Amino acid sequence: MVFVDTNVIIDLLAGDKNIVSLLNNLSENEEIKTTTITEYELLKHKNKLKKQLAEDFLSEVTVYSFDKEAARKSALLFGKLKESGKLINENDLLIAGIVLANNEVLLTRDRKFGNINDASIKIV
Repeated sequence: MVFVDTNVIIDLLAGDKNIVSLLNNLSENEEIKTTTITEYELLKHKNKLKKQLAEDFLSEVTVYSFDKEAARKSALLFGKLKESGKLINENDLLIAGIVLANNEVLLTRDRKFGNINDASIKIV
């Protein structure tokens, strides 16, 4: 199973051939998931067409919530990143916490996730 970050979904919906191919291949053997944080980021868009495309995508995948275990993982990550001086965006911390709490892999295009330095974060 694999989680996809907001930027991967945006590129998928925009028709990025590399991302379309990657997710098509993955979906043959893996369940595609995302988080409620990503859901929020996608649905706050003002453009009705983009919001509808996001709704359609979200209806086809499993969306995981931010829960107590994700909060703990996110807080631990925050501490490590703060100590190293390499903090990332708060929403990204929450997304990473959800992924780590569920022992899954996150596909992202955001290079700042590399600051986490964990095998479960894959920059595509």
